[in-house]
Amino acid sequence: MASNISNMLGAANYSYLFNNSATQKTNSINSLWQNYGSFNQNAANSLGMLQEINQNRAAVIDSYNEAKDTFYTEFDSNMNALKKSAAAVRNFDFSNVGEDPITKTAVLDKEGNEVTDKNGETVMKTTYSKGMQSALDAVTSLVDNYNDSLNFLKENSEVSGRVGRMASNFGDTTYRSSLYEQIGINVGKDGTLSIDEEKLANSIAENPDKVSRILGKDGLAGKAEQHVNTANSQRNNLFPSAKSMLGSQLDQAEIYTGKSMVNMSMISNIGNLVNMMF
Repeated sequence: MASNISNMLGAANYSYLFNNSATQKTNSINSLWQNYGSFNQNAANSLGMLQEINQNRAAVIDSYNEAKDTFYTEFDSNMNALKKSAAAVRNFDFSNVGEDPITKTAVLDKEGNEVTDKNGETVMKTTYSKGMQSALDAVTSLVDNYNDSLNFLKENSEVSGRVGRMASNFGDTTYRSSLYEQIGINVGKDGTLSIDEEKLANSIAENPDKVSRILGKDGLAGKAEQHVNTANSQRNNLFPSAKSMLGSQLDQAEIYTGKSMVNMSMISNIGNLVNMMF
């Protein structure tokens, strides 16, 4: 584009511009102005195209920033919740859940008769002591937050290789599944956890030390905290940069919409300078 204006100006015979002949001077000016008019229209069209590219580039950057902010908001929320629930289980005293942590009573109908199931057996209602309920709530919170973190990382595993590897690390619960299942925590093939509440409550009541070993600092809670610490240490490198995610097109758009827009604006106003010369 710059070469066109250069060639156009170079082609003009400047001796005509300063010739004493008014006719020759008029013809030279008319020729120059006609050539400039065509070029100015092309410059205006190019400027419009660059403005459109710039608008599209801005929209892409806005979308990138929104996706990045959403990712880190969810990441921080999951990691903070998991860290808090893991610390609660790690510090929980499973041996102090009350003298009668589990109570079973028959369910009665409106007439005061025992309710039976289809096999004729009495339906029992289980009631937990305050301490036992607190223990179950703490473990449930840990399991739920662990699953939320694992699922979040798996859903975003294609964002970057780091996120994918982190998802694999969080899914390593399967190798300790036999231990967890002994106390009422089941492990799915995908690494997610689920609770058999009755089995877990009985395990806590019968062998709280075993529960502490499997769930405490050397167990699930400790493993969860290690994962959180590793994740937080890599936090700033999890979401790729705009350049690596969007490719070289972003750089090209920036080049064409940076100095080029300034140059187009200058060229579109060159007619005023030419007018002043005559």
